[in-house]
Amino acid sequence: MTTAEERISKLEAQIDKLEAEQRRLREKLTEAQVEQWQGRIEDIEVQSHLAALEAQDRLGPLREDLRNQWLDVKTQLGHSKDTATDVIDTVRDSVESAIKALRDAVLDTRKDAAD
Repeated sequence: MTTAEERISKLEAQIDKLEAEQRRLREKLTEAQVEQWQGRIEDIEVQSHLAALEAQDRLGPLREDLRNQWLDVKTQLGHSKDTATDVIDTVRDSVESAIKALRDAVLDTRKDAAD
């Protein structure tokens, strides 16, 4: 009977060893999954930062152009009150165009970010 008991003991020891190895592998798998998610999150952070930079590059000049047109209007209105209507009619189209370009760029940037 000692032979059977020895075999049972060996098998139980092997089972314990295999169960310990299985726990260790599960822990490693969990760690790998956590690291994978961390990598994905970091990638999303980088992509969103790049998108913000791209949006700034695209929108900055448009905002500056709009601001300059507004300053031109204010300057022209300050110089000539008599021709205010003519100045407004002349500049209105370019200001509206700049606002539309800025709005379109914002919408394009949002769409690009969503993709």
